[in-house]
Amino acid sequence: MQRHQLLGGRRNAFVIAACWLAVVFLFALQWFVYDAARAQADPFRYYLWWSFYTWGVLTPLVVTFAYRNPINRANWKRTLPLHIAACFVLVAGEISFEALVGKLRAHHDLTVGHALVHYFSRHAQVSLLTYWLLVGAVELYRMRDQAHKRELRSSRLEAQLNAAQLEVLRSQIHPHFLFNTLQAATTLIHEDPDAAEDMLVRLSELLRISFDESHTHEIPLERELEILDLYIGIQARRFGDRLRFEVSVDPAVRDCMVPAMILQPLVENAIRHGVGKHKGTDTVSIRGLQQDKFLRLEVFNLSSTLEEQTGSGIGLANIRARLEQLYGTAQDMRLRRLDPIGVCAEISIPLRFAPVLLEETAQ
Repeated sequence: MQRHQLLGGRRNAFVIAACWLAVVFLFALQWFVYDAARAQADPFRYYLWWSFYTWGVLTPLVVTFAYRNPINRANWKRTLPLHIAACFVLVAGEISFEALVGKLRAHHDLTVGHALVHYFSRHAQVSLLTYWLLVGAVELYRMRDQAHKRELRSSRLEAQLNAAQLEVLRSQIHPHFLFNTLQAATTLIHEDPDAAEDMLVRLSELLRISFDESHTHEIPLERELEILDLYIGIQARRFGDRLRFEVSVDPAVRDCMVPAMILQPLVENAIRHGVGKHKGTDTVSIRGLQQDKFLRLEVFNLSSTLEEQTGSGIGLANIRARLEQLYGTAQDMRLRRLDPIGVCAEISIPLRFAPVLLEETAQ
């Protein structure tokens, strides 16, 4: 960080020095061209030397004054007269000094008054133009700097907003999941105390994980499956033989990054609209595989219909919102009808491996 700041400071100093020398050179060039057009030009080195000793000193003064007194729509009635006065005072002083030095250098017989008229008639236009060019350059720099600051501020605000929205979405998921799990454990307290105890132990572990990773938006898929296994154990206790789970994930994608606790609400949705509503048995399958440059996650059950799950509940809406916040348009989520019955929830996100895996691969 310090090295980056040092390089940035040196780069800024170089730019300032280059701009300063450019002003000196351009003033000398303007002056030379102006005199050459009237067949009164001296050698160019004279103009360069004089420009260096005059506008080399005056440029920082003009730039500082212009930066402290910007001309904008809100204050131009106050600052524009200030700049006009400063311009005439500065140019008058600069040309008067130039006339004095020129008289002493040339040893001509012109009086001081005639020397002033001579130099003012030849150089006033160029000096005035140089002043306003410097003021214009400062205003352009200020506009660019303010636009850059607004862009940075907007980016920071957008990042903070996205983080806040993600936290809200996660906080919405947790109470919804907690309510359903506690309700399931309550129904088993008298019927099967051991099963209820197992469910509560699993729930406490899930809560611990959710608190530990409350500020982590992405985790490896392997870790996500471990968290999901706790939830699956709770639901398996609740429904017994009526509910089966199948997990089939390609080992090559287990180290890919996924949104934290993204599978649990999908599995919950499949259970709620499957075995949770219909008598008989059901199978919930979880799959993960690579598809081109994307990770594809699938959760489907074999006893619900697409109409039952379309637009259902806060879980799916939150998943869509979280995916959009994290990946923008580079993601997709949809529900697909299975034949003859059943629904598959599909998620597609960019394929990105965990940083640890990337470091190990590089080594």
